[in-house]
Amino acid sequence: SLEGESNLLGTHHPSQFHIIFRKKSSKRMPLTAEDVVGVLKGRGWEAEIVEESTVAPLIKTSPQGLMKCVDGRPSDHPAMDGPKSLGGVYAIATNRGVTDIEGLKKICEEVKKCGSVPSCHGDEHAHPAPMGCGFFKLWSQSKLDGIPAPQFDSEEGKAAIMEAGGVYECLAGSHEEKVVYINFVEGTTLAPNGDDQAFVVDAWMTGTYNLDVPKYLVAAASTVEQLGGPLKAKLIVPN
Repeated sequence: SLEGESNLLGTHHPSQFHIIFRKKSSKRMPLTAEDVVGVLKGRGWEAEIVEESTVAPLIKTSPQGLMKCVDGRPSDHPAMDGPKSLGGVYAIATNRGVTDIEGLKKICEEVKKCGSVPSCHGDEHAHPAPMGCGFFKLWSQSKLDGIPAPQFDSEEGKAAIMEAGGVYECLAGSHEEKVVYINFVEGTTLAPNGDDQAFVVDAWMTGTYNLDVPKYLVAAASTVEQLGGPLKAKLIVPN
């Protein structure tokens, strides 16, 4: 049963994502978009699968593109053609349990080798500004279940990422996201649109970085829920 999965926070029971993933892994079957829809609905979300041709044009990722946060607000940086992940490079750190600055810098090097520009962000409202990333804020406050908090603060993280050749972007305005796009079309993303905001989670990048997929999807759902975002997902699959 999916009942009781709507609040995974503060518990250490395996999530429904992990249960399904384990069953399928034993049969060498991948986690599908249909599996994700089922789990999200169990958490009280609306969720549907859509083909890429029905969504605002997907763009190809490029080596100049930032691996940037899923945040839908407009950025002061032009390179929006990189994969969208939870908090930018913090997505990889949280998934692997990396909590130190040296580990964070190594992840930045890996992201560059894999063909993206590492990044993190803040906004115009937060003090200090890099705490404007809601994902980093939840991580630093130990509010992501089963994920240890970082040993560095938002400004130290920003400095380390920039030192490792990454970028810090500042996002403008307030959150007005209407939907969460979970994109399974490899090598593509959606550019943020300030007039029609959406969270964009490029799920395919979990394969690029060999991430724990259920852990990543639970962190994504939990982040949107805790930040009061829209519990409405469109899972984009190839035509």
